[in-house]
Amino acid sequence: METVKEKVKEFTGIRAFKATDMINIIESGTKEFGLKMLGDEHIRTLAQTREESGQCLTGIVNDEIVGCGGIDLIWTGVGEVWLFLSFEVDKYPIRAYEVIRDGLAKLIEGNSLWRTETWCRKGFAKGHSLLRHLGFKVEGIARRRSPDGVDYILYAVVSDEHVDCIEELLCQH
Repeated sequence: METVKEKVKEFTGIRAFKATDMINIIESGTKEFGLKMLGDEHIRTLAQTREESGQCLTGIVNDEIVGCGGIDLIWTGVGEVWLFLSFEVDKYPIRAYEVIRDGLAKLIEGNSLWRTETWCRKGFAKGHSLLRHLGFKVEGIARRRSPDGVDYILYAVVSDEHVDCIEELLCQH
């Protein structure tokens, strides 16, 4: 007699961000060139502050964290996106994109942002590709922005682009 295993449905979606999500990704290595950092007191305080802000989410595909991110509100209507991707993002590229897209749309819409901006390290091709797929446009370059002297590219979604982008993101379900 053959035994049939019951397949348990694994969670895929977004959930509230926990400070430990960010710390674990940073300590195990981010997707961006496998950079690893220690979760020192500064990082732990930043992660806890972000958790308390309520402006952050964690993306999960098949019960695995693919990334966490959020929006730091600069002032009314303007926010800066931050995102840490785990190595698991490569296992589920399409579902991870959908989770990131849905989480970002939720945060942008929930904060009524007319300008949403973010930075991406020069040479991180997958990061640049993700941002373009999410509707971000290049606005400029910040020379030697990182601690190791690497340039960063500024991306943004602005005003009418924001409205069209959100409607497009929400319609892609």
